[in-house]
Amino acid sequence: MNFERYDYKANKSFLDYEFYSEGPKGVIKKIVRFTLVTVPSFSYYNLGFGDWNEEQGKIDDFVISNNLDAERVLATVAATVMDFTANYPDATVYAEGSCPARTRRYQMGINKYWTEVNIFFDVYGLVENQGFIPFKQGCNYKAFVVKRKMQ
Repeated sequence: MNFERYDYKANKSFLDYEFYSEGPKGVIKKIVRFTLVTVPSFSYYNLGFGDWNEEQGKIDDFVISNNLDAERVLATVAATVMDFTANYPDATVYAEGSCPARTRRYQMGINKYWTEVNIFFDVYGLVENQGFIPFKQGCNYKAFVVKRKMQ
């Protein structure tokens, strides 16, 4: 997927990625972190994303940067998912916004670029009382799971 995005760098394990948002609020360090979660008989990687809070030494996924580059930031996060799953092709990645509005933003991105996303990933959405179902445009989801298709 070739969309306008920021350059990013990954750590040696390809579990942490960093990039910088640039806009009217200045240059803001962003972090994408893939954390392995294991539950009985199943493992997945949680996608954590947000601004780096230097004072607290952690990701802040509740802050609203409002740097007027949301499309470019989401394209960069998507590029890190591509890179991560290229290095961990069997990984299942779980993504959920820190609030419903952010989850909705992720869904709008998946919808907008569905043709491209569907080439590389099997996508499932979480529906209350149904669990994860194959992603369909026009349906609202509480979270998403993606798994790279074998090419």
